[in-house]
Amino acid sequence: MMVLGGTASNGLDISLARILNADLGKIETTKFPDGEIKVRLPEIDDNSIVIVQSTHYPQEKNLFELMFTAYALKERNANVCAVLPYLAYARQNKSFAPGEAVSINAVLNMLEAAGINALVTVNPHKSEPLDLFKGKVCIVNSAHTLAQGVKAHLKNPFVLAPDSSALSVAKPAAEVLGCEYTYIDKHRDAYGNVTMQKAHGGNFKGKDVVIVDDMIAAGSTIELATRFAYTEGAASVSAACIHLVMVNNAYQRLKNAGVDKIFGTNTIPFDKAEIIDVAEDVAKCVSSVYKE
Repeated sequence: MMVLGGTASNGLDISLARILNADLGKIETTKFPDGEIKVRLPEIDDNSIVIVQSTHYPQEKNLFELMFTAYALKERNANVCAVLPYLAYARQNKSFAPGEAVSINAVLNMLEAAGINALVTVNPHKSEPLDLFKGKVCIVNSAHTLAQGVKAHLKNPFVLAPDSSALSVAKPAAEVLGCEYTYIDKHRDAYGNVTMQKAHGGNFKGKDVVIVDDMIAAGSTIELATRFAYTEGAASVSAACIHLVMVNNAYQRLKNAGVDKIFGTNTIPFDKAEIIDVAEDVAKCVSSVYKE
């Protein structure tokens, strides 16, 4: 097995190669004068290839680098497993308006056509669209690993999911932290006013509340949940999310709301948070793909 690291591998390629006892190579990416990219592969003597390339911003550049690499390997009849720690366009899993393309379906079709036989990704926003991919799919849930990284920083934890969809991450995190958890039930009226309540109760008073979700994008949901937790008597509030997308001044928004610490993983680079390595989780998924 050989691990090929793309320009958006964020160090996961190095860790994976070490854990899997595999050779490591780097994909060379350059640009033509008009801005089009081209890739060049290192010397390869193996037929089982793991490409590591996250597809965060700039999404199109990172996706095209991945597809060009896969296509070059397809011409060599290689068996290709693509590790996309962060899967772009996973949130666009349906048409929200007439005539709108379902972007994640298009992305999965392109990856398949490029010659990718298996796909590994970490906590996609929605997992159902991945059923459309005809090759092997392995979804990593790094909630336990995220919680292990948070554990040492909290004395009296309480896990809060900002909505019911975040329970897939929040519930296993609470198991690791050995604490209660609940989620917020949000209601927005016809005038845009938002009301919140803890759907399953729980006492925040004096607790170190940690808001757990799959990602922070613009930060508005985490901001609302933070302010709600403080009104309920939380001693401190932290945010722990798998993917730190962090757009539109999200970091400052969370800090202004009173978020004490921000935790994330190395699926996306972000230098203002405590970053937790998910390479061991990803390696287990890659191993299972090749065993099957």
